[in-house]
Order: sequence, then structure tokens, then C-alpha cells
Amino acid sequence: MQNNSDIKKFLSELGLNNVLNVEQDLGDGYVKLRISEAERRQALQDIKSVEDILVELLRNSRDAGAKNIFIGTKKIEDKKRYIYFVDDGYGIPPKFHDLIFEARVTSKLENTVKDIYGFHGRGMALFSIKLNTDDIKITFSEEGQGTSIFLNIDLEKVPEKKDQSIFPQIVELDGDINIIGGVNNIPKTLVEFSLQNPGINIYYGTPSQIIMSMRNLLKNLNIFNNFPKFDDWEHLVNYLNDNNKIKVNFFPCLTENYLTLNKITEFFFNMEISERTIQRIIYEEFKPIDPINISNLIHVNKAENKILNEKKADEAVQDLYKHEIYNENEAENISNKYSINKNNKRTKDLVLYDEQKLALRFKDDEISDIIKEINAKIKNIGSKYLVEPGSNIDFKKDNNTIRINIELKEA
Repeated sequence: MQNNSDIKKFLSELGLNNVLNVEQDLGDGYVKLRISEAERRQALQDIKSVEDILVELLRNSRDAGAKNIFIGTKKIEDKKRYIYFVDDGYGIPPKFHDLIFEARVTSKLENTVKDIYGFHGRGMALFSIKLNTDDIKITFSEEGQGTSIFLNIDLEKVPEKKDQSIFPQIVELDGDINIIGGVNNIPKTLVEFSLQNPGINIYYGTPSQIIMSMRNLLKNLNIFNNFPKFDDWEHLVNYLNDNNKIKVNFFPCLTENYLTLNKITEFFFNMEISERTIQRIIYEEFKPIDPINISNLIHVNKAENKILNEKKADEAVQDLYKHEIYNENEAENISNKYSINKNNKRTKDLVLYDEQKLALRFKDDEISDIIKEINAKIKNIGSKYLVEPGSNIDFKKDNNTIRINIELKEA
């Protein structure tokens, strides 16, 4: 019997190199790899954090030819992280929407990618993400139309860095771009990936900011008005069925009706956005976010060609976080105070509304005054129930939440 090397040589001469690597041909370019081949393509790291999950999703989108990636995120009481991940890549045929989450299923038989994160294309990334999340599902994807994915992550099972509000600083030194400071959180992960893949625009914000930015992208390209606008949901769905090459990130541009836009965000992206916020999106009552790229993040004084002092840059960025800067003059005043160019106010646009640490704006003695008023109310109302506040009272400031615990006792 011929040995394995002889068989491989024979298949190679026939142009069938990959036959021994495939357990099952699933069609349309998708295959299920043999275990040995999946192991050969082993990545450098497994899924251990929310940041790892995003890296794998970003690599998938890059390999699928995406030019624009939209990442909406929401944190629920420091216990869960919702991620809404949308790209304008090749898309996934509906029959593979469940299969791609199985082990060793991939479309990268011929073109495995090796980057700074290791091999990509072993069919284990999405499988591993599914194992480590409470929920991951494709909310929309068709060939040629891109992909929308929703993830629900239990932060006790898959942790993330505690401070997700800080973006790293990007500085230019002797023509080289460098990342300075920051923690290895989601923003830094996105910035690093953006520097490695400058041809991809990554938009990162709250769900409402993401929808706003999808609409704004088409306005910047001057094609927003090229698409029809539907007030009726059924007519919109019929239009999409007849025009099956429209990218999923274009869908929010197909209406100026807040009820219809609300249906789009729910049905295609699994987003829950209030009707009032949807109206604010349509009326452009807040600014869209800019993509994460060098021009939006670099902290360089172009006029004097000096690198910013890192401490001053940190202080300036924190000032931008603490102020709701949508006024051009106020933004410029704060920038000038720290010798930062005007582009730095864009860093503010990248801060998530739900992670601005609003609770930290309250001083402890101010919270104590609030507690005194609550105690007085409890005493007043509780008298008819023979209940009064006890001596054990504490509070905790966490992100946008102030938690006050008041022990009750019988009067």
C-alpha cells in the first residue's frame, strides 16, 4: 500500500491538494475541516474575554471583504454586554446561518489568513464564541448584502476590562504611528485592528449612534436620496426582496418614518431603541460618530510638529469626557488649553453614552444629602407601616449608576 506522502503527492499532481483536509463539502465554498487540519491552523489564543470575541468577529469581516464595520454595544448593569456587529462584506447564505457556528466549518479552505493574532480559517472562532456566550445569532445575512450579528455576553463567564470609556492616544513620531497609554479594552482593540487594517472603517458606539452613522455614511457619499423612502413596513420588505443586492447597513436609509425605522432596527439588527431616540435619529438631533482611524485619533500638534506631553493629553481627554461637547467654541477652548488640535474633539464622539461614568460627577457629600432626604421620606411614609430606616446605609458609584442601600427596621 502506498504511504500517506505518496497519496498526497498524487493528489497534488491532480490539483486536489485539499481533499485530505476536508471532512465534508457543504457547498458554496463552505467546508468542514478534518480535525487534523483544524489543529494545524491553531490560533495563538482562545476566547477568554469580550475583547477576544471582537478580534475574531473583526477578522471574519476583514476576510469577507468588508469596508465598513459597525459595532453597537450596550452594557446591562455590569452583568451583560450586548454587541450588535454589522459589516458590508460578502454575506453568508441563509442555509449556513446555523452551520457556521459548528466546529471546523469554514469558507477559508484555500485562503487561510495568518496575521498578528495567528492563523484564521480553522472554523473554530465562531464555534468558540458560541460556547462562551449566552446567545449569538445572525439577525440578517445574504450573499452580497453583508452580515448582522447579535451577541449577548455574560460578563461573569467572559470578562472584559472594567474601564471601557478610555481610548488610547495615537501619536506620530518620526513618521511612525504609535499607540500610547490606555488599557487593553474594547476601544484599544478596535484602534489596534484599525491600524493593522487601514482600508476598513470601524464605527463604534451605542446602537442609536450606529444607526445614525449608517444613515450619515450614505449622506456623505451623496447617495442617501438615491434610495426610495418607505412609510409602510410591508412595502419596504417587498422592495428588499426585489432588490437583493442592497447592503444591510443601507437598510436604515430606506425610510424617514420613525415607526418603520424602529421596525428595521428590531428586525434586522435586534436593537431595542426607544421611539423618541428613533425620532432624534431621523431629525439628526445628535451627531453621528466618525470611524476609528488615524486622522480621527492622532494627538499631534501639526503646527509646531511636537508630540504632546502624555500627561497633558490624558488630562485633556478626561476633560472632553466630563463635558458634553457639542458646541464648537467650547470644544476649541478646551483643546487650546491643552495645545491639542481641533480634531481631538472627535475623541469625545467615540465615547459611549452608557459608559461616561456619570455617577462620578456627584461628590460623596452630595449623595449623603440625597440619602438624608430619602431617609426623611421613609420615616414619614413608613410611620403608618411601623417601619423606619436603620443605621446601616451605604452607597456605591458605578459607571452611570448610584446604588443606595438603606436597611429598614421596625419602628
